[in-house]
Formats: sequence, C-alpha cells, structure tokens
Amino acid sequence: MDMSVVALCATVAAAAFAAAFELMGPRDVRVRTPDKGARAWEMLASQVEQLPMVRSARAASQRAELRSSALKELPTLLDVVTLGLSSGLSFDASLDLYCEHYETALSKAFSEAMLSWRVGIQGRAEALDGLANRMDVAALRRFSAAVSQALEFGSPLAEVLEQQSQAIRDEQRSEIEAEIERVPVKMLIPLGTLIVPAMLLSILGPLLGSSLSFG
Repeated sequence: MDMSVVALCATVAAAAFAAAFELMGPRDVRVRTPDKGARAWEMLASQVEQLPMVRSARAASQRAELRSSALKELPTLLDVVTLGLSSGLSFDASLDLYCEHYETALSKAFSEAMLSWRVGIQGRAEALDGLANRMDVAALRRFSAAVSQALEFGSPLAEVLEQQSQAIRDEQRSEIEAEIERVPVKMLIPLGTLIVPAMLLSILGPLLGSSLSFG
C-alpha cells in the first residue's frame, strides 16, 4: 500500500478518535457546552483539509474546472474578436470588447494579460503564452501563436480565428459524443455492485427462507 494512503488513514483515524473523545467528555460533568460537538467536527475537518493529498486534490480539481470553463468560453471569445476585427477594430480593442461584456474566468484572465502588456510588464506574445500555459489549454496556445504571427507579419487574423472557432466547436462536439458513449460503461460499476446483488437478494431471499423453514 502507498505510504501516502497509510498516512492519510492514520491521520483521519487519529482525528476521528480525538473528535470522539471530545464528544464523549467526562461523564460526571453536568454542564456541557452546546457547541462542543460542532467544534469537534470542525477540528476534524480542518485537520483533514491540511493533508497534502487533500490539498493537491483540491488544487487539481480547481485547475480542471478552470480548464473546462476556458474551453467552453473560448469559441465565444473567438467569435467576438473576429467580429471586432471584421468591423475594423484592432486586436486589443476587439479583445477589450469581449472582456467588457462577459464576466467569466477567461475574460478575467485576458483582462489581466492585457493590463500586463499595456503597462509594459510583458510583451503581448509573452503574456498570451503565459496565459495559455497557466490554463493548460491547447486551443489557447494555438490562439496565441496565431495572434502573434498575424500581428508580426501583418497577415489577416479574422479568417484564422474563425477557422479556429469552428475547429474548437467540432472538438467539443466530439468530446461530448465520446462522453455519452462512455456512460453505459460507467453504469456497469453501480449496476454490478449495488443493483444486481439487491435484485438477487430480493428474489432468492424468500426462496432460501422457505426452504430452510421446511428443512
């Protein structure tokens, strides 16, 4: 067994023992604090939350949630920026248009990136690459590369972003279809461990009981 799992089990067991001891308390004390049980469970929860495994799992969950949100919002970003570029706006003005009208994690990240290259802390390409690496989204890396190349060489950016938006939507549709196909396989676990044994007990239980009574 992994030592981290052993440490987790030992810590949880120690915290549970401490909480149980706190809940029981001395029997001869007549006046008890009404919130003693709540404090014991809060102590247990705080000790569990401080475990490295729990903190790393929470951080991984937050990163996955941020990445999923960015993937969902990215086509909208590309559409707004493409519309702004087609209307004669610059890239910065088009991106600012998206950040002003949408309140999402992606718009907040792009607002911070725009501020960094406007005040001169980073270059535009460096800020966009850093944003894509923090969110760990391949589509954002392609977006950053396309923007940097188009602004450097003066090539049209609206057509490239429109193609990227359609490609991202196709990828999202493929991921949804693949997730739907995996649902029956995931259902086999609760079906085999919970539903089927319960059905067998409900069917065979009375028969076994009657046979034992007659026997």
